[in-house]
Amino acid sequence: MSTGALVLQSPKLGPVAYDVDDVIDFVDGLPGFEHLHRFLLVTRDECAPFIFLTSMDEPDVALPLLPLALAAGSMASELEAMAGAALGDEPGFVAAYAVARIGRDARDIAINLRAPVVVDLDARRGLQVILSDDRLPVAAGLER
Repeated sequence: MSTGALVLQSPKLGPVAYDVDDVIDFVDGLPGFEHLHRFLLVTRDECAPFIFLTSMDEPDVALPLLPLALAAGSMASELEAMAGAALGDEPGFVAAYAVARIGRDARDIAINLRAPVVVDLDARRGLQVILSDDRLPVAAGLER
């Protein structure tokens, strides 16, 4: 994340410094948030390894993400390839994440492997892909 001159005030994450080039465009929004299109990937040292997909249109929307490499274990490469294919023929540097649900007890974490979020970091565009593979759970426990 940038140390830019612009600041987004997030009710959940506090002030988030960013540059215009940090904004990621989700043309179709996200399932359940189709009306939201501009997001930032926000990191907080105290929340690592989680990353937050934070809406610039409604800053109180901040989805916790985990890199697929951490969330999916041995299936990560396969999931990254399936999800990345949805970005088109020539994506740039692609980052793939699983949306996490964190319960009141921070140890209660579930990961959605069926609908990864993929971001072309070069083109600054992203999408959430709904995969049809029935082997992929929408609420997998996080292995530690």
